[in-house]
Amino acid sequence: MGILAIIAIIMAVINPITRNNMGIVSFKLQSLWAVILLILCLGILWLAVPRFVSSLYALYPESVLKQEQDHVPAEVYQKSLTALDKALAWDDNPEYWQDKSLCYLALVNFENNSVEQEQLQLSAAQLAIKKGLGISPVDAFSWYRLALVYKRLNFNDADVTDALRLSLYAGRVEPELALRRLMLAYPYQAVLSAEEQAQWLKQVAIEWQFTPKWQLPINLVSFVIENPSAKAWVESAFMYDDEQLNLFKQAYDRAIKKSISATVH
Repeated sequence: MGILAIIAIIMAVINPITRNNMGIVSFKLQSLWAVILLILCLGILWLAVPRFVSSLYALYPESVLKQEQDHVPAEVYQKSLTALDKALAWDDNPEYWQDKSLCYLALVNFENNSVEQEQLQLSAAQLAIKKGLGISPVDAFSWYRLALVYKRLNFNDADVTDALRLSLYAGRVEPELALRRLMLAYPYQAVLSAEEQAQWLKQVAIEWQFTPKWQLPINLVSFVIENPSAKAWVESAFMYDDEQLNLFKQAYDRAIKKSISATVH
């Protein structure tokens, strides 16, 4: 509710209270309510100021993260991390923690990194992701990134699959995330329960359904070509849909022929 709306409500209450039987406004009562109103407004402003200040600090990293990573130097991500620390000092916002993790993950990809630097950046990304999820746990993308970081840091299989499962719970239908989650989850099929296997097969269908037709050979089919053992697994997702199964097989055959033709020439 806005400040003006709150003031209007309070004034609506004040008016009948602050009039005596002769219809004369009681100055003392009116002054008291004016002080209360002033304190209330100052309190609302006090609560709003931290968020406003933090949002100003966050403007720079937000603009950086919208750019193509190839065009952003490492120093810019470091500057973004400094700005996000200042934003978090004013407002413990989960989005700022996740933005910090994205900056750390971007730094990991720079070629001049040493192994020690990469491990430190991954660990920092892990901490930032978990901080954000501790405040706002319903975040499919952040749980996926946590699973990815766990894998890069050589955590045990259970940690990776638990984070992936929570990513599914937080958002089952996420077209932008479907293939990436499948690619990360596939190597762990042997340790998944039958129920979890069924959930991941549904993700295959989601990836196929929401990917534009012109991209089909690039996404799911490319994944199967790179992981031949996944072909039967993917096809089982279309067990009860012959039409989609045939479309997948046709796209797969076209991609294979194109790959062989490119190799020959």
